[in-house]
Amino acid sequence: MIIPRQSFIRPFIVSLLVVSVTSSKVLHLLQHASSLPTGQFVLYFPTFFILETLLFVTAWELLSRFTGVVSLLSTAVTVAITFLSFILSSSQIGFYFVTGSEIRWDAATAVGNDPEGRKLMLSGLRSFLGAAGALLVISWLLKYWTYVVIGNWMSALSSTQSEKADEEGIVISPPRKSRAARLTQFWTVCATLVIGVLRLNRPQVPYNHMSETIPFSFFQALGSRPAEFHQTGDHAFPLADLIDEPYWEGPRDHFKGWAPGGSDSDSKKSRPAWASGDLPPGFERWSEAGRDQGDSVIMDGNAISQKHSYSPIDDPLRIANLDRQMLEPVARALKNHQVPITHVVLILMESARKDIFPFKAGSHLHEEILSSYNTQDPEVLQMVNAKLSHLTPNAEKLTGEASGLLTNDNVSDPYSGGWNDTAEPGMGGINVNGILTGSTLSFKSAVMNYCGAGPLPVNFMDEVNSQNYQPCIMQIFELFNQLKENSTEKGTVNRKPGNGLEHIHDRKWSSVFLQSITGLYDDQDKLNQQMGFQKAIYREEISQHSAKYYHEDMEEINYFGFPEYEIYPYLRDVVNKTIENNERLFLSHFTSTTHHPWGTPAAYHEEQYFAGDSLMAKHEDINKYLNAVRYVDTWLGDMMKVLDEAGIANETLVVFVGDHGQAFPEDAPVSGTYENGHISNFRIPLVFRHPLLPAMQITANATSMSVVPTILDLLVNSGSLNSMDSSAALDLMNEYEGQSLVRPYQATHNGRQAWNFGIINPGGTMLSIGSAAVPYRLILPLTEDFEYIFSNLDTDPDELSPLRGWSLEELISRAQRKHGDKAGKWLADAEKVGKWWIDEQKRLWNYQ
Repeated sequence: MIIPRQSFIRPFIVSLLVVSVTSSKVLHLLQHASSLPTGQFVLYFPTFFILETLLFVTAWELLSRFTGVVSLLSTAVTVAITFLSFILSSSQIGFYFVTGSEIRWDAATAVGNDPEGRKLMLSGLRSFLGAAGALLVISWLLKYWTYVVIGNWMSALSSTQSEKADEEGIVISPPRKSRAARLTQFWTVCATLVIGVLRLNRPQVPYNHMSETIPFSFFQALGSRPAEFHQTGDHAFPLADLIDEPYWEGPRDHFKGWAPGGSDSDSKKSRPAWASGDLPPGFERWSEAGRDQGDSVIMDGNAISQKHSYSPIDDPLRIANLDRQMLEPVARALKNHQVPITHVVLILMESARKDIFPFKAGSHLHEEILSSYNTQDPEVLQMVNAKLSHLTPNAEKLTGEASGLLTNDNVSDPYSGGWNDTAEPGMGGINVNGILTGSTLSFKSAVMNYCGAGPLPVNFMDEVNSQNYQPCIMQIFELFNQLKENSTEKGTVNRKPGNGLEHIHDRKWSSVFLQSITGLYDDQDKLNQQMGFQKAIYREEISQHSAKYYHEDMEEINYFGFPEYEIYPYLRDVVNKTIENNERLFLSHFTSTTHHPWGTPAAYHEEQYFAGDSLMAKHEDINKYLNAVRYVDTWLGDMMKVLDEAGIANETLVVFVGDHGQAFPEDAPVSGTYENGHISNFRIPLVFRHPLLPAMQITANATSMSVVPTILDLLVNSGSLNSMDSSAALDLMNEYEGQSLVRPYQATHNGRQAWNFGIINPGGTMLSIGSAAVPYRLILPLTEDFEYIFSNLDTDPDELSPLRGWSLEELISRAQRKHGDKAGKWLADAEKVGKWWIDEQKRLWNYQ
């Protein structure tokens, strides 16, 4: 090889392409290598680089073989492909160092099409630039070597007789027509044949996915819809023996009955008394037009579509518990209507992990923090625990759970915001343990919390393009408003006198949503309007110069907007206006500071919870998250103070619920919620706070689909609704899939299990499946790009060592060996039911 005399441009282009594409592929393979037997990985390893080899050779030929105008065109094409590959590889490497997972280009392009989503993507700019810089340096160092190696090999294959200098002055010195050249050709042919045979005979899963390479995978994502699971065959429930006619139940009181697959009954055809006249949005299936169209064939031009709606009678998964007596302490408190619920507040908490609401001693994260100090010195450990004891003081008060961080620190807590719980000892509300989110995508989770409906198992928020198949709580309150209007027009007031709460029964409800960040991301504003909020205040409103409380020094703490305290005056106004207008309020607020990148105001004092040296090494993100948790905990206390100061705390039900959890490297190999089914992303807090309810700790392996029926149950049985509204609420409670959490939770019924399903961000690639009846959990891949994952939360509560397999059969075999035949049988059933549920959700959402 002769040292180049002139330009470095073409060698650098080739080197940058080779380094970028190869780095991306090596990272891709390393993320999957541990999931395969070593022998198989080594055997099929050469087949992973077929596309790369063809790409590199083509690029070299385009740069080296042509002259004139053709050379300019071929160079332009090669530069474009190289630049794209460089950007994609830098993005993939940068994303990996932030999250530990891979980018899916279909999801990335969808986020990039959202103006607010682009801000989210730009938050990873530092890691992208770092990866890009490293690729450029390595490519520069290898530029001549890469160019010449490929050139020598190509020249040997074409049997070049003499040295040849390309236009850049780089001389390719291939073997002359000699034994060396013939050997090169021979081994190339042999390698091609062997690799070809291996490629034709290797299993499709997971090797096709492992062979993906940029930029081809990027173009493929642009040219097709995101991969989605498609059910094959009919829509019959897979566990048919559990829904046979002997198990059917007849209607009683407000219970509609249960007869999946049965013929239409009077219960299905009858229209409740409250469903007369024009109903609010959300009640289409009860309206005359909706009932005429429900589950019927609709002709639309040349298209034929089926309009579906939900029926609790036909739902093979539904297990009801409304026929059970209320939990005795709750029933006793509600007996004499001593728990008025004039107002309802629902606080949806961003990235709220159950183990940090409140933070608890002995948790996995607590042990991680202590271990970072690498000492058993009791003084050091006491100092750490003292600091941690100030992390979530208000969460401790709200849940009634002590942190267990016993210290000698008697100084009053500086982080509680000054909120003093006014509830009497033994009172304060119901803390529910064991709750899992139904989606690790925030707004799909919101659909469950506000509407009691399962999310749509496709990527991102296609829910806004469909019609909710269950009425949301805001729409139910609007129904109550309408019933009062109709009653007043007819001159009759239908209510039971004498329960002492008549003064609130005929007030109108208003529904308001508040948050300090943007409402435009992922169509949140459209979703909130669709779900029935009458008024919403977002960053877009409070950042206007004309806004009532606008001020020049409003500080943006992340790419979404402002800290929570910017809506504090608006919160007080909403509460005071409600009292002034003698209305009933449904208020909802979405916290945001605990969202990535976990920014807090500049003046906020941040603590170091991990040891200093360790913090800089690997704990920076979770330390920022914990500071954001402390900030939000103080904010929640200040929100409760607003209710106290307004004098309505004793007549307000406040529901605290997480949208999803948040995994960090301290918890799992992959950080964040994106395509990450780890249990730390699913365990969330759920509290029904009321100072006059008994303080209770209950456990239910359920999802947040139970929030709406539980709110309705409390409203009815506290006497907080008139008889007309109560009758409607009792009917509606029996329409939801979720059970009431103030009654004994039914994990099984007649051999059926209470299944739990969780959509994994972004929605259409993985599904979490669990059951209240067993501690098992399955992560079901909906594409061929992911493994099946099984865990037993009894023996591995933090999922530190789950079982994995690229096929269900492989996973069942491993689960049976470790956990017994029962686990294997459950896995087989879970996979069938999960696939049925996916198709059923698309049917209910009328998703095309």
